[in-house]
Parts: sequence; structure tokens; C-alpha cells
Amino acid sequence: MMPSDRNESGTTFTLLGFSGAPEMQVLLFVIFLGVYTVTVVGNIGIIVIIKINPKLHTPMYFFLSHLSFVDFCYSSIIAPKMLVNLVLKDKTISFSRCITQFFFFSIFVVTEAFLLAAMAYDRFVAICDPLLYTITMSEKLCLVLVVGPYAWGIACSLILTCSTLQLSFHGSNIINHFFCEFSSLLSLSLSDTQINQLLVFIFSTFNAIGTLLIILLSYGFIVVNILKMRSASGRCKAFSTCASHLTAITIFYGIILFLYCVPNSKSSRHTVKVASVFYTVVIPMLNPLIYSLRNKDVKDTVNKIMSFKIGHMGEQNCTTVMEFTLLGLSDVPELRPVLFLVFLVIYGVTVLANLGMTALIQVSSQLHTPMYFFLSHLSFVDFCYSSVIIPKILANILNNDKTISFLACRIQFYLFCTCVITEVFLLAVMAYDRFVAICNPLLYMIIMSWRLQVELVSLCYLCASVCSLIHLCLAIEVQSYKSNVINHFFCDLSPLLSLACSDVTMNEMLLFIVATFNETITIVIILTSYLFILITILRMRSAEGRRKAFSTCASHLTAITIFHGTILSIYCRPTSGNIRDADKVATVFYTVVIPMLNPLIYSLRNKDVKEALRKCVSSRMYS
Repeated sequence: MMPSDRNESGTTFTLLGFSGAPEMQVLLFVIFLGVYTVTVVGNIGIIVIIKINPKLHTPMYFFLSHLSFVDFCYSSIIAPKMLVNLVLKDKTISFSRCITQFFFFSIFVVTEAFLLAAMAYDRFVAICDPLLYTITMSEKLCLVLVVGPYAWGIACSLILTCSTLQLSFHGSNIINHFFCEFSSLLSLSLSDTQINQLLVFIFSTFNAIGTLLIILLSYGFIVVNILKMRSASGRCKAFSTCASHLTAITIFYGIILFLYCVPNSKSSRHTVKVASVFYTVVIPMLNPLIYSLRNKDVKDTVNKIMSFKIGHMGEQNCTTVMEFTLLGLSDVPELRPVLFLVFLVIYGVTVLANLGMTALIQVSSQLHTPMYFFLSHLSFVDFCYSSVIIPKILANILNNDKTISFLACRIQFYLFCTCVITEVFLLAVMAYDRFVAICNPLLYMIIMSWRLQVELVSLCYLCASVCSLIHLCLAIEVQSYKSNVINHFFCDLSPLLSLACSDVTMNEMLLFIVATFNETITIVIILTSYLFILITILRMRSAEGRRKAFSTCASHLTAITIFHGTILSIYCRPTSGNIRDADKVATVFYTVVIPMLNPLIYSLRNKDVKEALRKCVSSRMYS
């Protein structure tokens, strides 16, 4: 397979990658290196575990081993070159290497899509026809269902690669991406690319619709079959076996459909780049965690390999729990009226202050800046996660019945976790915004464009949703509990895990890893931003200028100190199993008090907000 004669032998491509943010190169290198390391260890580890444990020699784990292999391969095609380009100034790649990268990447992406469909069919047979499962999913059929995706992936990739080789490229070409992505290559060609665009549209649409149809049909039959089950525990167990697969296909197909199931557009390249990072780098890391680390057989094998003996729990009167009882803050009846009044006032101030801040930013044109755009979302998140917790606290203080259903408990935890993680990343984004505003004020509005603002906020919500979903899927796997009494005032993960009958070592470690990762990344961003801010301020000759620059950061520094200080004291360590009174008080502080304090901190210390509020009140009075 030789390039077209129209392509010069010296044709090269320059991968811009993330060169638009040179100050972030080191940070991005550390992040992607960590992600790639986890990807390699996780996926190779899963393959080894499945091979050495006879219990895992089943169709489900056979497909999983190939999914791990595919994740490892297509991550390894992209991540190493990305890491090199973050370190070196020379970001060029030859024509042949670029085409080779695209060829192998396409193979593994298409293969993964069809492997996910094959795994959906496997789950359908296992749940809808369990007695004939091993007969239906014979070794021959499993082999066909694995070889088929590889063969079709090679065929699709070969056709697209051959069509690309017929295009003309001359000299140096700049690709606004971090790898040789198909649409980026087409945009640089000197030839007519209509046939190429049509081919990629046809293949992408066929692959997406074909695999999604298999998945939807399989899960349609699964849902119908589960609803026919009389046993609640049976339904719960059946749903839990599908949770990881549903999580993976939702993330994978959501991003793929967003990127490829339409003809290429030259707009929003930065958005495409961010989404591409997610499915080329992050998803291969998430899949082994989603699929396997929550699995008892896999965990048992890991424990044997590490010679780490975990004592199995005996019979402890474990039962399937339909509802939990929240002990709350105090059992003293005399304190109930006081606690109710205090929390009611705090919640009232929280709602008024945060919704008021959001409304004020919307109606006041002088607050239509990046800083206040992020602040409006911070206020919205504070309102949301306060509203997830406080109404139930107030209801439990008034009522003797302090129960919460299993479903409501899971929903409360998911929404709370999503809001907290979103706030963590929003505070980091706001630190970056202050860095740009102080260190590069002349280009502030250009750098912090409306598109970048929306992308940064969307990424915060997306990361939080994914992290929460992973924790939720793992928590759903816990089928029985020693007790249904939670020594807390809401459904937090640590007290729930302390009641579990099954081994929750992996849940606790994942909680520790995710919390530590989120805290480390956001704190590094915050510290790096404020380090550059401090250096810039110290170089200012004007005392008034230094004072003004410090004052613009004071509110944000106050907020992050209170928030991260409290979070670090609770979550950045493996759970101890018991929620101490000190932890409970600290949790009250960041779930109830901080959402009230944030709008006060940002409004009482902010001249623009006070002036906008004064104008708004004046216009209402004189209108």
C-alpha cells in the first residue's frame, strides 16, 4: 500500500495538540501520563487475571479480555505520541506514520463498538435463557462474535485508509488535533474529498445504528424478562449485572455519535478535541474499572496474586434492604426545634442568596463576564446540592419516621456526588480564569471566549456525572447489609459501605482514588494558577495595582480554602467504616453551611456585585 504519487515523499503533518495553552503543557503531561499508566496496568491486568483464573473462563470474561486488549491497543496508538508532543517542541509526524496511526486507530474503535454489541447479546442470553446459556454461547459462537468485529474493523479501516491514500498532500500541513484524525486529514487535502466524507458518513452511521440496534433489542428483551421476575432481589441482581455495560456504552456511544455520525464540520474544533480526549484516552482507563474491579471473582483473583488474605464474612443476619433509617445529627428530643430552626434559616438564606446571585448575573449586563458566568454556575451547584440534602434533614427532624427508600437513597447519593465534584472542578476553573485575567489582561476576553467558557463548565458537569455514575454502579452491586441504620444525616457512600455484608475493599479504594485524583488535579491547577498570579502581582510597581489584584482573588481564595479544607479532612483517605461525630459535623459544614457562605463571600466582598444589586433595587423602586 503506497501513497499516491501526488504526495511528496517529504510530506509531514504538525499536530497542534494542546499547544494553544503552553502554560498548561507540564500539567497536561502529568495528567495524561497518569491516565495512560492506569490504562496499561488496568487493561493488561484484567487480561492476565482472566487467563489465570479458571472461574473466569466464561463467555462474559472472554469478551471482556478482548475489550481490555482493544482498549489497551487504541490508547497506546494515541497516548504515547500525545505525551511526546507535550514535551518536545517538534510536533511533526511523517505522512506514512500519520496514515499508519489512523489505520490502526480506526480498526480498534470499530472493533470496540461491535464488541460492546456482542457483550449486550451475551447479557441477553444469560438473563433471558440462563439454563441454555453455556450451550447457546458455545466456544465456536464466542469465537465468531470476537473474530467478526476484528475482521469488520480491519475492512472498514482498510477502505478508509485506501481512500485517504488517493488524496494529495504537499509539504508541511498543520492538523488542529492531537492525532491523525480522519476529518482533520480531509480538511488539509488539495483533492476533492466528497467521496471520502461520504464513505466515513456511511460507515459511521452503519456501525453506530447496527450496534445500537443490537444493544437496544438485547436490553429491550432483558427489561421485559426482568419485569416478569417475582423476586425483588432477583430483579436487583439481574439489573446489576448489566449496570457496568450500560455505563460503558452510554459514555462511548454518546461521544462517538457526537463526533462522527454527521459529515465533518470545520467549526468547534476545540470541542471536538476535548471530546476526542475523552474517548481515546479516558474511556480505555475507565472500562477496566467499570467492568471488572467491582466484580467479586476478579477481586478474589487479585487478592490471591497479591497474597493478601481477606477473611470472608460469615453469616451475619444479612438481608436485602428495601429502605434505610437515617439517624441524623442528634437523638436528643429537646434539640429538635433548635436544629430545625437553624437549618431552616440556613436553607432559606442559601436558596435566596444563590438564586439571587444567579438572577442578578443574568439581568445585569455589567456582570456578563467570564468570572461571573462561572460564579452563576457555582451558585446553581450550591443551590442544587444543598437542596438535595437539607429538605430531608428538616423532614427527619420533624418526623419520627426517618426512613428513606433504597432508590431514593441511591438518587440522593448520585445527585450529591455529582454536585460536589462539579463544584470542585468549577473552583479550579475559576482559579484559571483569575490567572488569565491578572497575568494576561489585554487578551483576557479573547482567551476566555464564550466557547471556552461553555466547554470548561460542560467538562466540569461531565466529569462529575461520570465519577458519580461509577460510584453508583459499584454501590448498586452491594446486595445485602448487616443493618439498615445509617449513622448519618444523608446517604453518603462511606456509611453505606460500612453496613455492607460483602467485601467492599474495591469500593473503598476506588472512593479513595477518585477523591484523591480529583483533589490533586484541581489543587494543582489552583496552586499553579495562584503561583503565576503571585509572581505577576509582585512584579507590579503600583501598590494600588497590587491591592486591586489581590482583592479580586480574595473571595475565591476564601471559598477554596473553606471548601477544600473540609473535603480533604473527610474524603481523601480510605473509609474507616464508622462515621465519627467530627466527620458528621464537618460534613454538615460543607453540605449545609458552605452553600450559604459562597454567595455571601462573593457578594459582600465584591464591588461589582454590590453596585449591580444597588442598580437593580433602584430601578425597581423608581420603575
